[in-house]
Amino acid sequence: MTLGCGGVERSAAEPRRELPPVAAPSVDARGIPTSRGGQERVGQPAPEWGALSWLGSEPLSLADLRGRVVLIRFWTDTCPFCRATAPALATLDEDYRDRGVTVVGMYHPKPRGTERTAEQVAEVTGEWGWQFPVALDLDWAVLDAYWLGEGKQAYTSVSFILDAEGVIRYVHPGPEFHEGGPPKHEQCRQDYRDIRTTLDALLAEPVATL
Repeated sequence: MTLGCGGVERSAAEPRRELPPVAAPSVDARGIPTSRGGQERVGQPAPEWGALSWLGSEPLSLADLRGRVVLIRFWTDTCPFCRATAPALATLDEDYRDRGVTVVGMYHPKPRGTERTAEQVAEVTGEWGWQFPVALDLDWAVLDAYWLGEGKQAYTSVSFILDAEGVIRYVHPGPEFHEGGPPKHEQCRQDYRDIRTTLDALLAEPVATL
């Protein structure tokens, strides 16, 4: 048996789950696309993630990131969907870093309880060319707080976009998003476009001053 990114066991002969039909894009009054999943979390303050080990960065808190738009991607090194999304995350970081966006990779080892060292994770992020901060959520505490604590989800490769005040404004429920790819990945391409649209819209919003 093997594990897909959603954590569901399947045999090697079992076909991989097909992506759902492409959702018709819709946007709210502020130009932010409607999330395909996790809509109950939109508008809620993002949970603080506490003390974590970090790669490529000094330890960060949500308070440190106030005033910036934040894209958080939960990922693991054994996930083919995460590998497929890795170039898109690198591109988003490169395109938006100087405009006020911080991309954060939130690593969780899979299956739950698997031991991984910081060096092993850093080898993967180096291979993928990531230049943004990566935190080690080794006990899944952050993933549980953001996504898994309220019931079973199809995938753990979830992404959250927070506005400059730390409020969740968009949720991508997984499994992957990217540019290009074969015809059956149109939903992945649409999701990538929606993420860029969301980042652009949030960067255009006025930032509250204390």
